[in-house]
Amino acid sequence: MGSESPAFSLLVELYRQGGRILPQQDGLQVKGRGERLGSDLLEGLVRHKSDLRQLLGVRMDGATGSIAVPLSSAQEEIWAVERARPDTTRFGLTSCVLIKGRLDHAIVTEVLNALVERHVALRTGFIEEGYPSVRQVVHSVRHFEAVVERGPAHLVDDPSVLLRRVAANQARRTFDLAAGPLLDVELLMLGKEHVLLTLRRHHIASDGTSFAIIVDEFCRDYLALHTGKRLVQETGTLGYPAFAAYEQAAIARDGRGSLRKWWRDELSRAARFAAAADRPGQALEPVTLAEHPMRSFDFVLQASLLVELRALSQRCGESLYSTMFALFRLLLEANNAPGAECIGVDASMRDEAEFERTVGLFVHRVPIVQGVEPQSSFESMVAQVGRTLRGALAHKWLAHHEIEAQGTAAGVSCFGYLFGFHNNAHATFSLPGCSVVANHVHNEQEHDVPFVCYLSEIHSSLRMSVAYRALPHTEALASDFQSSYLQLAGLAVVSSNTSCSQFIAAVQARQQQDNDGRRSAFARLKRHRPSHVNGENDNA
Repeated sequence: MGSESPAFSLLVELYRQGGRILPQQDGLQVKGRGERLGSDLLEGLVRHKSDLRQLLGVRMDGATGSIAVPLSSAQEEIWAVERARPDTTRFGLTSCVLIKGRLDHAIVTEVLNALVERHVALRTGFIEEGYPSVRQVVHSVRHFEAVVERGPAHLVDDPSVLLRRVAANQARRTFDLAAGPLLDVELLMLGKEHVLLTLRRHHIASDGTSFAIIVDEFCRDYLALHTGKRLVQETGTLGYPAFAAYEQAAIARDGRGSLRKWWRDELSRAARFAAAADRPGQALEPVTLAEHPMRSFDFVLQASLLVELRALSQRCGESLYSTMFALFRLLLEANNAPGAECIGVDASMRDEAEFERTVGLFVHRVPIVQGVEPQSSFESMVAQVGRTLRGALAHKWLAHHEIEAQGTAAGVSCFGYLFGFHNNAHATFSLPGCSVVANHVHNEQEHDVPFVCYLSEIHSSLRMSVAYRALPHTEALASDFQSSYLQLAGLAVVSSNTSCSQFIAAVQARQQQDNDGRRSAFARLKRHRPSHVNGENDNA
């Protein structure tokens, strides 16, 4: 077994000193100020060039053994869940695409191997034995076969049912995180004209943007081989271990102690907001979330409303996400939701251009602390949300559990709620001689957060998807969520200068009116219900 690579430590130091590195055809391109990098660092980079090139994603013919490097913060969180629940399928990401046409199995296999060879994250394994803590190791290139199976002789009337069933079955398969690979492809032949293409990958090695990259390169490489061309040799793209080094350098630059203090102070603000509102800062008592079933629903914000919300965001000088977040925060306030002062968000970690085409896990969860000032206008709140988001994202580098520890010390729940925005590039299949009939992405409805809300773009509208654990406060929130959110959004576009207290009062008044209406309807139903023939009382 190999030991942890000195090449990784050199990468960390290079990034800490403000340097950059890219693999070239036969060497390495290093950029940075010479006086900051120093001769010792530069000589070390030359001495360990071979290992560095392997970490950066260059295929090294004749390379033996594996190079061990630490995990990124986001990977550590997934690994902890995997170790605690070895049978979990929560992090298996499965996509199915129904294609009319024929796919060449040999070409699909060659494309699969090219992807695994090109992207280090897809041929990474995770091991603990022999190391002080878990390490990811970059395995040498091996050959893998795309699986081909025969399905029904005829396409079913409703293909979406087949796609959902296949995707759900595939999602229940587990990955070998030690041996890899963390991507596989399966072809299910359906009659003479259709094929169901399934791509599975593990979240520890891939996020939404990574999937778009994989699909783009899959289609590009398939077209090249189908037309007798050679595969494109990628340049200027780094392997995922380089990001793990970049992250460690960012923590070293800012200082782990300083980052912890910033989050301790920030989460203490959440405790003060909760005390001022006279409600608990914890979203729930310590319980086993798995004991409470998941429930979900979704609804759409129409294009006309979205146009107005975008215009409002521009007037505030903020993003649409800041406006949508502010509406969500007001909704929690109107319902007096416990722990409303702290809402989790998924932060993108692709800060540098050289990581834009890197496959890996670049999403990290951080809490956003946001109070509600009753007399401030909604526009002022949107601007405040933008400032809070930027402050949190500037300090996003600490691991999830380190941030959560600061919240626990302050007496608040960091992640009782999650508000996310799926704004990744769309993954679109385009293959020669084929047309896409339908596609389906399997979403595992298992979350470690009691109440999760995600926005996703669908043409010119937004879909809001909500998933929650069946707990008393989340069920109460979910029961009126759609009506409350749409009401707040409508108020925002017509009276954005109105105070937040008036927004909250309007929601609560409508909720009270709805409740009164339901009670009146029930009372009328009881009065007009016919008596039993035998005259017995009905106490139902």
